[in-house]
Amino acid sequence: LLSVGAIVMVATTATAQASETEYRLTACAHATSITLEAGPDLTVFSNEIWYIVVPPATPNVFENNTGHCVGYNRIMQGKVTDMGSCRWTDPAGDTFIGEYVDAPDKPGAWTFLSGTGKWKGISGGGTYQTVAMGKPAADGSIGFCALITGKYTLPQ
Repeated sequence: LLSVGAIVMVATTATAQASETEYRLTACAHATSITLEAGPDLTVFSNEIWYIVVPPATPNVFENNTGHCVGYNRIMQGKVTDMGSCRWTDPAGDTFIGEYVDAPDKPGAWTFLSGTGKWKGISGGGTYQTVAMGKPAADGSIGFCALITGKYTLPQ
């Protein structure tokens, strides 16, 4: 009887723990920027990005999520450093926040920070890469799409 109780306790603990879920999605965006400095040795600017996740996404809970990001960019000696935060909103209105970092000679990295509703307690991260980019408009805005992949965990 004692060993049956121990087995039930272990099984309950295992199912109560959060499980990691892989994700893969494409987000297409429109970005604007404000230049602080532009020169041959150093360029510094802020960016503001609005995006939507286009179907198909894995898992499909990410499909049609929209987002808003604010960030900072530095180009020095031809190398780009980019960092910022994004707030995602799903079709039901639940949100999560994360941050991105694009450092020289490294893939872009994404980290989940916080969430509401179904995203409460989200953690994990992944990488991203630009898969399409339009020509900059006269006002300096640009459209692009990024492939974002990784793993996340939600509390059970």
